[in-house]
Amino acid sequence: MILQKRLMHMLLFATLLLLGNAGYAQYKIDLQVNGLRDSSIIFGYYFAEGRYVQDTAKLDAKGHATIKRDSSLAKGLYLFLLPTGESLDLLIGDQQKFTFSVDSADPRNTQKVEGASLSQEFLDFQTFMGQMQQKGAMVRKEDSVIRTLPVDDPNTEKKREEIRNKYQTLDNQVKDYHKALLEKHGDDVLGEFVRATIPISLPEYQPDPKVKNQDSAHWMWSYAYNSAHYLDNINLASSSLLRSPLVLPKVNHFLDKMILQIPDTLNKYCDLILERSRLNTETFRYWTSYLLNKYQSSEIIGMDAVFVHIAEKYYLAGRTPWADEEFLAKLKDRVAHIKPNLLRAVAPNFKVETLNAQTFELAKDKAEATVLVFWEPSCSHCKVAIPKIDSIARKYDPKRIHVIGFMTTGDGPEWQKYVYEHKLQWWIHVWDPYRKTGFHDNYDIYSTPVIYVLDKDHKIVIKRIGVESLQPILDDLLKPVKS
Repeated sequence: MILQKRLMHMLLFATLLLLGNAGYAQYKIDLQVNGLRDSSIIFGYYFAEGRYVQDTAKLDAKGHATIKRDSSLAKGLYLFLLPTGESLDLLIGDQQKFTFSVDSADPRNTQKVEGASLSQEFLDFQTFMGQMQQKGAMVRKEDSVIRTLPVDDPNTEKKREEIRNKYQTLDNQVKDYHKALLEKHGDDVLGEFVRATIPISLPEYQPDPKVKNQDSAHWMWSYAYNSAHYLDNINLASSSLLRSPLVLPKVNHFLDKMILQIPDTLNKYCDLILERSRLNTETFRYWTSYLLNKYQSSEIIGMDAVFVHIAEKYYLAGRTPWADEEFLAKLKDRVAHIKPNLLRAVAPNFKVETLNAQTFELAKDKAEATVLVFWEPSCSHCKVAIPKIDSIARKYDPKRIHVIGFMTTGDGPEWQKYVYEHKLQWWIHVWDPYRKTGFHDNYDIYSTPVIYVLDKDHKIVIKRIGVESLQPILDDLLKPVKS
């Protein structure tokens, strides 16, 4: 977000340079706030998930102030923050010299714009939708009462039909209002905004009668349709929509709730979002940066595969010309640390020395499940985790499970003492004191303890999990021999 805010400031600065010699205001807003005087008004703007200050103004003794600059405003959703704490939204398009008036005693119902018809129509749209929501709430109250009536009462069905008609009437009124606005405004900022508020409608669908599980068929069809069309009403290449709170929550809902949380699936739809945003350099820059950070910092295990995908396909492939060499070098290094240990990849092999001065090679070790723990004897978190890991692992047949304790740093005597005191001799204890194997990079070890679980083919089943998650994972791979 800091990067995007900086981008906005850079764009605004560039505009100021271009228009600095114009000698007249490119935007001018006369404010009239009835009921307030000698107070400060904050004029701000929305950008993705944040709100930022654009300008401030001081109301005079009559409640009047003027905000003007020698630059144009980027089209999008803006706000006025009153001293009372009330925040008033206003959509601004090409018309940027107008009067905005409001009564501080009733700010929601007294807003008015003169000189910018699009902005006034936005206020009318807000008012209309507010009225529809109030009417809908009243119908829902009636509906809740009718649901308590006896099912076998002859009048119950009649009343339910009346409620359905009321719902349909409200729905038709909203659709007609939307249609009229979209016909008038097409693809301008108000048209884009209104369209983005409209949810997609699922077409009628009837599974083939031959399908045994009708519910499953319907779910799969709904999932496929929503996956393909959920974002259809949002123009992801619109910088104006990016300057509103509409788009980001909907995109996140789509990515987090509407599609399966599988890296390959997420990669596909992240690509869809990025390809749709490519028509506008600003939106493409925002979405590549946002999605890269989203999946780099995700707490969901395995999402680093999405981070790697975006980094390689866009940044490291030269498709983000704004990214400087220093950033790209750091990104390339981070990908190099993560890519070898993505889920389902074969765990990087290592040939190291054991506690008993023998040679151990991971690729040659055979077990149905392997718990690989990177730890160090002096680590306080490790001292808590290691006994718990041991207790869980002992529930399984030791011939089928191997626990590899990889000491990342420390001295031999301390390591040996801990192993014997905690009766961990049945583990495979290894270390690489001179770090010849590159395990820090291959397994992305920057803290301890770190737990990996491998299957019989040494593929990474799960990684970087807490001890509390270990047993369910092992239960999927092995059957406990003890209750």
